[in-house]
Amino acid sequence: TGKILFPHQQSLASKPPNSVRRQNLKKVNLTHQVIIQRKKERQIMPKPSQKRGELDTTPASQTCVEEKGAGSADATSEILKELKLFRTETAGNFGVLRKEVSNIKLNFEELKTRVDDAEQRIADNEDRNMDLTKVLFHLMRKQKYLEEKCEDLEGRSRRNNLRIYSVPEKTEGSNMIVFIEKLIREQLRIREEIFIERAHRVAGTGVPVGRAAADFTRSIIVCFRSFKEKRVLHAAWSLKDIRINDQRIYFDEDYTTEVFKERAKYRSSRVLYPAKLMLFLQDGKSKTFENPREAS
Repeated sequence: TGKILFPHQQSLASKPPNSVRRQNLKKVNLTHQVIIQRKKERQIMPKPSQKRGELDTTPASQTCVEEKGAGSADATSEILKELKLFRTETAGNFGVLRKEVSNIKLNFEELKTRVDDAEQRIADNEDRNMDLTKVLFHLMRKQKYLEEKCEDLEGRSRRNNLRIYSVPEKTEGSNMIVFIEKLIREQLRIREEIFIERAHRVAGTGVPVGRAAADFTRSIIVCFRSFKEKRVLHAAWSLKDIRINDQRIYFDEDYTTEVFKERAKYRSSRVLYPAKLMLFLQDGKSKTFENPREAS
């Protein structure tokens, strides 16, 4: 009763008695003894305003408050120093961080500009590619049209021509036109006058592989003044077996290269006029069909 307890003593008094409480009480007693000893030392040491030999009559409570104020002031100053140091370090770190962020932002802006330029170039290339593709398709269609037109014009320019195959070399002598006129009168028995503009053998490209040079003969191209003179061809087809020096010769149209390639695909058949299909069978016989449905 009447005893003043410090706050830490009050908190200890509320705890149940045990070994921990005894240890804490020992620590509190030691602390209390240290405080009392410091008070005595201050009372003995004169203050700056106190003369030697005078006793310090300051109450103990005031001394304790002064000690607490001094301790809190020291702690506050230390905290302020730490905060100031922290602010200084933080300010420096924020400066570096701000500079790094600024550099990243500049790099990002540069990268964004480059990406925008790349996207624009890609879009332009895609548009150009589409335009070039359209132009390419147009040129391909135009090329095909021109090829077909050239093929048609070449075929029409050869309407006045015919070809004679398997005529032995050097049989014509020195004048090809005289030789052809004699062949038409004697072999085809055509007595009317035939107007021939020119006649010659095709240019030699060498002996084909697998054939002997003695058996290889170049075909003869005969150009008439008018396509009406090609009644010679029909006369030759009607006779079929025409020979020179026991060598059978053949008469045919002067087709273009593309037509020859297409005809080579159907060597086992022969197209007659008007539009008849003739098939040569293995037994040597031939069979003619009026339309493809009968042939199938």
